[in-house]
Amino acid sequence: MIYVIPAHVPDEPPLTYADSFDVPVLFRNGPAKKPRRQWRTAMLKPWAGSGGFPAADGWYVSTTTWREIIKAAIEVGRDVTPHLRNQPRYAHGELVARVAPLYAYLGMHPVMPKYPVRGTKGRRLTLNPVYAYSTERSAKNAAAYRLGMTMAEWACRSLLGLGQTEHLELGGPIPALLNTFKNPKNKLPDLWGQHQAEGLYWLIEAKGGDVGLSTLRKGWEQLAAGSKILGSHTHRTILVGACVRPGDDLFLTIDHDLHRGRAPLASVGFDSDDESAVGPGNLEDHLGDSDDALIGAARAQMLTYLALRSLPPRNCARCSFPLTARPVVGAPG
Repeated sequence: MIYVIPAHVPDEPPLTYADSFDVPVLFRNGPAKKPRRQWRTAMLKPWAGSGGFPAADGWYVSTTTWREIIKAAIEVGRDVTPHLRNQPRYAHGELVARVAPLYAYLGMHPVMPKYPVRGTKGRRLTLNPVYAYSTERSAKNAAAYRLGMTMAEWACRSLLGLGQTEHLELGGPIPALLNTFKNPKNKLPDLWGQHQAEGLYWLIEAKGGDVGLSTLRKGWEQLAAGSKILGSHTHRTILVGACVRPGDDLFLTIDHDLHRGRAPLASVGFDSDDESAVGPGNLEDHLGDSDDALIGAARAQMLTYLALRSLPPRNCARCSFPLTARPVVGAPG
């Protein structure tokens, strides 16, 4: 049932790129029941740096910005250049499709966790009154998909150091297995990527919305099906659940197979005692380390570039499209 937004609900402005907030993360080695408000009551540890895995399962917290969330929404899944090089005006549509649900349904609210973490902001993402009071079920399902894909991209790339993600339905990492991964009858995970630091393929399944155990178990089964196809090709599987309900904080569950006989990859970046340890850092800060990283970053930003390229010059000064990325040396334009 759809209700009218009550008169006492304040009329808040939309999120802006500079807004910063904290994201609780539950890191664990397999799906389990939804925790009962532990994102508020548990003793969270800072997520130290980016590019690796925590040495132990448990609750963590990372601080990020709305810019980084929108950037993840734009970059997730595929390189749009081959599709939109000659028709850049269609980039507008894809850009709006990726970011509009996030702007429409997410907001930010202050929180008072039981055990505050030094360096955090005391603000977290939540569902806004538009979602809570005036959104039909089908629209909520569509929003859950976009939220899940966005937060999986943000977690895997900004927290865990994964490279560019690709939709698995486009063919996967092994050319010989392309037709198997593209087969729509196979219930497979959403994304794949390669972690350059350890040289492994990753299979990633994303879930979003009011994510419970049954949903996560289905995701785990999808990962197992994809893992069976990859077979002897060494890889990891990652299940990211972006869970949020009206009035609650958005938190992530990262269910993994990282510690099955393989040592965790050490994180790089901040020392865990540093106040900035709650921030995962920005992968753009390391573009000078690798030509592949530079090319990958430029490719990931092509959707924004193509949308801007298609605008008449007189409109550029008033452009409303999300300029989420820093200028990249060597990028087209």
